[in-house]
Amino acid sequence: MEETLGCLTRLRVGHSKGKPAPNKPCLLLAIICEIQAGHIVSPRVAIDDRLLARYHDLYELAAGKREHARPWLPLWFLTSDKGPGDEGGTLWQPVLSEALNAVIDQLGAPKSLDQLLKRFTTARLHPALYDLLEQETSAREAAALIIARHFTSSADLQARLHDYLEEAFASGAYEKAPEQLKGSRPGSPQQEKARSAAFRSLVLDAYDYRCAASRLRYITPDYRYLVEAAHLVPFAESQDDRPMNGIALTPNLHWAMDSQLIAPGPDHRWHVSPAVDALVPDNLWLCELDGQPLVLPQDPRWQPDRDALAWRLDHLQR
Repeated sequence: MEETLGCLTRLRVGHSKGKPAPNKPCLLLAIICEIQAGHIVSPRVAIDDRLLARYHDLYELAAGKREHARPWLPLWFLTSDKGPGDEGGTLWQPVLSEALNAVIDQLGAPKSLDQLLKRFTTARLHPALYDLLEQETSAREAAALIIARHFTSSADLQARLHDYLEEAFASGAYEKAPEQLKGSRPGSPQQEKARSAAFRSLVLDAYDYRCAASRLRYITPDYRYLVEAAHLVPFAESQDDRPMNGIALTPNLHWAMDSQLIAPGPDHRWHVSPAVDALVPDNLWLCELDGQPLVLPQDPRWQPDRDALAWRLDHLQR
């Protein structure tokens, strides 16, 4: 295991203001988190919104300015790092089309994420490394090695990264076993945070970051989401943080649902309270929602529970 994980301490990183640049280490920590959450399930890694958001979270923690993250740099230049062993394999290999593979060396480095994603949207992590990162014990050791080797400028930063990883691993355990999200919360504040994080992650991912009412989907350039994860039956009553008890909503519609002004029903349509006066022009944004279809997750496992939808409809202001 030491030989395999040793490649993580030999990354070729640039420097910024005399300090090692956090790009590659943050990307690898993000990949470790997503493997432990069950989102990455093979050495073939999809460069998707979820991985990019995780990278930005870690970059913000490491560098302080989320908007300065340049994810295309580590996604491209990680190909220059050797994988474990002496067989000459690379740590990270983009999956390219045959036509692009023939000319990739002539193109130079991409200058934006859009440019990179036009070249490849998946890459292959070294299989031996992936196999170890699947195991929680060795994944923790890998994360500790990266933090100890590449974030030496501040003991406080190292501690904050360890705290982030601890919560990510705990949240990931819930994501891999969402049935554990039903029932009373544990007393530990850390476990409560992890459970809430798992609920949010599972719900937003299920709805592909799209509002279940307005259909709006917006992700900022620094990978923040417009939507929030909203409980159908409040946790205080249901003790249920499973994604089937949640939907993705924009903040204003989350507020409207919790204020019992709107409700999704078992008929998979939105209902507006008669307390909302349709003759008031400022209420039009709510009134237009009446009868509109509820956006549903593509995966039937995460579609909202019918009893939870009925609870919401029963609690609509009359």
